[in-house]
This record gives sequence, structure tokens and C-alpha cells, in this order.
Amino acid sequence: MNDLAKNPDTFCGDEPTTSCRVCGGTLTETQVTSGKPPYRTSWRLCAMCESWSIERKPEIDRLNIFYRDYALHNRKAAVNPGNNDGRRYTEAWRLVREHEYQLGIKDCGLELKAGQKIVDFGAYDGIFLDVCRELEPDLAHTTIVDYPREEVDSGLTLEHRFQTIDDWLEGSSTVDVVALWDVYEHVTDLDTLLQALSRRVIKGGQVVVQTPRAHQHAHILQERWHHFLPVQHLQLPSRAGLLQQFEKVGFRMVTAGSFGANAPADIIPEPYKKLFDTLAKQGDLGSTQLIRFVQS
Repeated sequence: MNDLAKNPDTFCGDEPTTSCRVCGGTLTETQVTSGKPPYRTSWRLCAMCESWSIERKPEIDRLNIFYRDYALHNRKAAVNPGNNDGRRYTEAWRLVREHEYQLGIKDCGLELKAGQKIVDFGAYDGIFLDVCRELEPDLAHTTIVDYPREEVDSGLTLEHRFQTIDDWLEGSSTVDVVALWDVYEHVTDLDTLLQALSRRVIKGGQVVVQTPRAHQHAHILQERWHHFLPVQHLQLPSRAGLLQQFEKVGFRMVTAGSFGANAPADIIPEPYKKLFDTLAKQGDLGSTQLIRFVQS
């Protein structure tokens, strides 16, 4: 019997989350629920850092069922199917993603130097590392860290190395830069990841995190905030919670910003979409945060 058969109404597990997945603080009764069974998912607000944690502890077997046929389940679970069907990982969207990475690298001030060893954690297609190579051709090892998938080989356009997540988390050799781009919110074991970063990033090395930012948008929009993504988003950190978490393992924040006004193009017409997105970025009020940390 697979784990989903225990409770066919959900992909989210049965054991309740007892403390904040970001800071360990007390979870309040404040709750947001999104999606329909079996994808229906709830998150609870932390009283201390105001991050949100998935209400029930994720079970790896159930998540694997979800991701095994990602395109099918993601479309069915999506709050906004038109914008959230996995197409951003198709070749047709490659130029869009390259531009996103170029802009993000510039915005956070990521320093790329010859000879650096760079790890892209959780992005199997290698596009981020391709962009880094274009900016600094003389990088040393560029490594994709992810779970093995059939399409991995076709994504390694510049012959980046590949390493499984478990092997990298258990490793000890040091690196200069680690990118956690749209991956932090999916990680089931944050403690293990943070300890690995503390151990493997050199002193003065950089970690870049792009992840949802829980603040006013989540409270105002509730389930319409597009980062309350059923099944997949296990923790949605506030700025304060994320900084506290990384500071505990020896990292200090050097740049931080945010972007995105939760203004999808199919709902908000131009020029208002551009206005809302620009105000969100300039005022640091965006739904997505981009933070660069340095190992102290």
C-alpha cells in the first residue's frame, strides 16, 4: 500500500506540523487553504517570524507521487493553471528564463570570478549555470545538484557536472557560490541543507536565495496569493525569518530586494501591470525576494 492510499484525500501527509519550519517558532491559528482534494493544502502563520508553514508534514513518498507525473498533477493542483503548468521549464521558455537569471544576478550583485566553483541546487536544466558561464567564461566547476531525471542529459548544454542532492548534502569539498533559485520553498529538510551550506561554502563565499516573500501580499490576498501553491510549497518565509535562519549557520545578508506584485498578465492589463510590478520592486514590496548571503 502506498502512502497516498492511507488517506486518498490528500498528497500532504497526516502528521501535523507543530512548529514553524523556518524559525521554529509557535504556529498560530491563522490559516490559509488553497486547492481542491486531493491537492487541498493549508499553511499556518508563525507568531514569531510571520513565515507560513505547510500544516501537515510532507511525506517524501507522497511528494514523489506528485512529482512523478509533474505536468499532470501540477496542472490539476494549480490555482492558476494558465500560468502554472510547468511550461517555464520547456525549451520555448529558455530565453525568458535566461533573461530572468541575468536580471537577478545583476540585481543581487552576485560576484562571479575566474576559477570559482558554482553549484546550482535544484535546477536540473543548467540554464542558470549557462548564464554564469556567459558572464564569466573562466569559471571552474559548475555543478547541477538535483534528483536524477531522464531529461537531465539534454539540459546540460555546457557540460556542467551533475550530482544527486543526497550525495551533495553528505559531501565535504568546498565551493564558492551556491544558488537556491526557486527551490528553498520546496525543500523538505531545511536543517540538513543549511548545515551543508555552512560546511561547504568557503569563508567569503556566496549563497543566493530566490524564494517567495511572505508579508502583506499573503495577508491581503489570502488564497489568491500565487505562492500558496498546493502540495509543493512547504514553507513561505518572511524576510526576517529567512535572515534569522541563515545567520544561525554563519551567513550574513549583503543585498536584499523583492519584485512581483502578484499581478498576472491575464488579469491585470497594461500599463497597470507594469506600474504595479515597478512599484513593488522599487518599494521592496514584491511577492518574491532575492537575497545574497556571504559566509562569515
